[in-house]
Amino acid sequence: MNENYENSLALYELKHDILYVRFKKDLIINYEIALTLVADRLRLQSFTKYKAICDVSEIRTIDSEARRYLSIYGSSLLTQVALVSTYVPLYHMSRFYIHINKPKVPTVVFMSIKEAENYLSLNPSKL
Repeated sequence: MNENYENSLALYELKHDILYVRFKKDLIINYEIALTLVADRLRLQSFTKYKAICDVSEIRTIDSEARRYLSIYGSSLLTQVALVSTYVPLYHMSRFYIHINKPKVPTVVFMSIKEAENYLSLNPSKL
């Protein structure tokens, strides 16, 4: 995978075997956008599994069909996911997403990137 990639939806960075995904400001995620996000990430990963930190702080909204899709297919080739939101309402929405949609890989939400990094470093993934 290239170390960095950016498009109109997100910035992807690979650092220390963790894939960082930062979604663009005011992103509205519907089913079609969710398909594109997953396809872009999978293309970048080139069939390599990674842990991921997804900063969702700037997302404006995500519809229920997109949430369902992401909970099933959004974690393909990921071993663990740490969602990060510095914005309290999105933090609580992320917790709701995990509780209701039950992603296929271990997924936890944090209020800072540092907390997410600590979690992923202390919890080895099973490849």
